[in-house]
Amino acid sequence: SGQDPMDTSNEIMVFLAVIAVLLAASIQRMMPSPPATAVGIDLGTTFSCVAVFEDGEIEVIPNEAGSSITPSVLFVPENGSFVIVGDGARPTAARQPGTLVYDAKRFIGKRYVPERAAREGRSLPFSLVPRVAADGASLNAHLQIDAGGQRVSFAPEEVGALIVRQLKQAAERYIGRKVDNVVLAVPVGFSAAQISATRRAATLSGFNVLRTIHEPTAAAMAYGLHQGAQSMTVMVYDIGGGTLDVSLLNLNNGIFEVMAASGDNRLGGQDFTALMLDMIVTSIDERLPARGVRSDLEAMRALREEAERLKIEMNDECDCSGAFYDGDVGASVGVLLPRGYEAAGPLTITRAQFETNAAELFERSLAPVRQVLARVEMSASYVDEIVLVGGTSRMARVRSILRDYFAGKEPNCMVSPEEAVAHGTAIQAAILTDRKKIAVGATEAALHQHLDVER
Repeated sequence: SGQDPMDTSNEIMVFLAVIAVLLAASIQRMMPSPPATAVGIDLGTTFSCVAVFEDGEIEVIPNEAGSSITPSVLFVPENGSFVIVGDGARPTAARQPGTLVYDAKRFIGKRYVPERAAREGRSLPFSLVPRVAADGASLNAHLQIDAGGQRVSFAPEEVGALIVRQLKQAAERYIGRKVDNVVLAVPVGFSAAQISATRRAATLSGFNVLRTIHEPTAAAMAYGLHQGAQSMTVMVYDIGGGTLDVSLLNLNNGIFEVMAASGDNRLGGQDFTALMLDMIVTSIDERLPARGVRSDLEAMRALREEAERLKIEMNDECDCSGAFYDGDVGASVGVLLPRGYEAAGPLTITRAQFETNAAELFERSLAPVRQVLARVEMSASYVDEIVLVGGTSRMARVRSILRDYFAGKEPNCMVSPEEAVAHGTAIQAAILTDRKKIAVGATEAALHQHLDVER
């Protein structure tokens, strides 16, 4: 007997439906990605960065000065008539009286503790004072300055909001349309109050916060580790201008779990610059003891900039292209002496001299690595990938001590360390806003243990 015409008709309809679905999917893949409406932001202690998924790839957005990173600093002049945020803050502070406000992230969402405020305040150009928090339930640390003949205080998240607003404006200028949504990265050790305050900084700047993710997870996503092996152990070594954070992650079937974290919130690039400055000034003092260079504010300001230049130049053989070079530790770098101190020259410093003087700092930089491995009772050989984050990770000695500790395993620096966290948050933002042409992203497991990172 022949086939029932009704059955044949049903088969044809199913076939046509399948063809229609496949055709629609094909057309959708060929269509351009919808306009970006979300960005990823790394609101850092020293520098901040914003990135977006645009035209099929992640782009780190330059600021008005053309830099991919923006100093997390603002300057308030003595008369309090205006505020300068980002790149222009420090140069303006060098030319006119006023107050630089920086390191706000150290205090964001933190309760006011008199003893800690007194200790921290000794090294800052502003005071820490108690003010009622946004939730109205606690006294948090605010930053107080003298401006316009009166005392003015900022919540740390209000300082953060000014920085985030500048990043938002840069993003909108770069892609040519309004951007309303953001994914933020936060340190592993942040409390619920600190995360809430960070989100508030973005809200005050006009953003809707889609999600917060941990900084090491964002960095690992930037390196594409979530797209590779089904299971791996990743160490994220994040050393920026002012802080060091080390996290051990387990990646299993696209889910990141932070196994342990540790850090040193008083170790970063600023400490190495200060040591370089002390080496230079000590040499000048030895050659020109009567000049008293340490009390010459203008000379010290110029030498501080010179110390930063020398530190960077000594480590410029690392271009983060994936290869690591030891370079010539004996090569010397000449110091450009300020006007009036030329008689102290010529003055040169070698990388070997610098690394010898900085031995204690480098040893401190390895301590959190030992701590996180000890907490999970894991040997270094079980770490599959070492990811570098933060500009100070460009230092040759930082990389070599990590390589030696992990028995020759090369740290991964395929992504610019200053941009890695913002890169990862932009990936997460693209996933959450259903952008096309992007691989599925990783998610984070909830933290079920206390992660000891002093903040």
